[in-house]
Amino acid sequence: MAKTNKAIDIGNLPPRVRSLYDSLDDEGKARFFGFGGGTRNDWEVPEYISTNVEKVISHGNSFIVLGLDRPHNIISGYGGTRNSHCAAIDIVAGRIGFQARKKDDEGNINYVDPNFTLDAARMYLSQKSDVDSVFGLAAGTVGNTDVNSPRSTVALKADTVRVMARENIKLVTRAGMSWKNSQGGELTNVDQSVFGINLIGMNDDRDMQPLVKGDNLKACLKEVIASIHKLSGLFSNYLQYDRDLTTVLLGHTHYSPFFGIPTSPSLDQLVPRGAESLINKITNVESQLKLHMKDLLATQQNYIEAPGGAVSVKGTGANEVVLDITSKYNHTN
Repeated sequence: MAKTNKAIDIGNLPPRVRSLYDSLDDEGKARFFGFGGGTRNDWEVPEYISTNVEKVISHGNSFIVLGLDRPHNIISGYGGTRNSHCAAIDIVAGRIGFQARKKDDEGNINYVDPNFTLDAARMYLSQKSDVDSVFGLAAGTVGNTDVNSPRSTVALKADTVRVMARENIKLVTRAGMSWKNSQGGELTNVDQSVFGINLIGMNDDRDMQPLVKGDNLKACLKEVIASIHKLSGLFSNYLQYDRDLTTVLLGHTHYSPFFGIPTSPSLDQLVPRGAESLINKITNVESQLKLHMKDLLATQQNYIEAPGGAVSVKGTGANEVVLDITSKYNHTN
């Protein structure tokens, strides 16, 4: 649900400052906020706890911190454990978000660390980070990082994130085909699924499924539809052959040598037509149905589930196309 906020929220003003503000006339209150040539009071800007290895550039509640990997307090992250090769840049707008205040109710300075949960908007770059853990992200099927598998990272977090381009946007993994990651780890093709892309709504990865590849799905559905039409034709043949035989059975006549009285079935009509119907059913229905089922099985194995985890392909070399309708790399919930 959308929440309407005040353009200027003085709810976090310390009591003494609030009393002073309330005592001002309208012009004084305007000047308090920087209107009419007044100096804006940064009552909503907490004091950042910096370390001696950080360079902090700030103005108001906007910060650029050049230092080491640090997701919260000064002993957190790989910087806190004195790792090498863990440089970081933390760009933050709005520390502690809507709760930001310079002083508490007792007038004490409000000191804060990085807060990856409450800070309003952040771009975080780190040479070595457990990014999924520190941001509380679901593991998904690719790229889960923890203390045993840190990676360099670029993380964006805000209420809304927009990526815009006047031409196009690409999300690309395994760019450059490097054989090592930033930590020196080997990048092999043994399990290529780890290089995929996850789209995870609601930070819930309990029902992750491969994305569908549209061209392959269309080709698969076309084959299935064509196969259904073929099956319809085979069944139509069967009905025709059966109808022919039934017509003979219902319409034949037998006559007794005694006064032309109807008697037992006439074998001269029934046997030839019955044999013909049987041959037609075997040749044009039963055998064709077996071929039809074979075609359906091939479609299933090509596009849906090849046996033994194999991959069905069409073409060779640069023209080779994997036929599976689902993506080997990319998943969503």
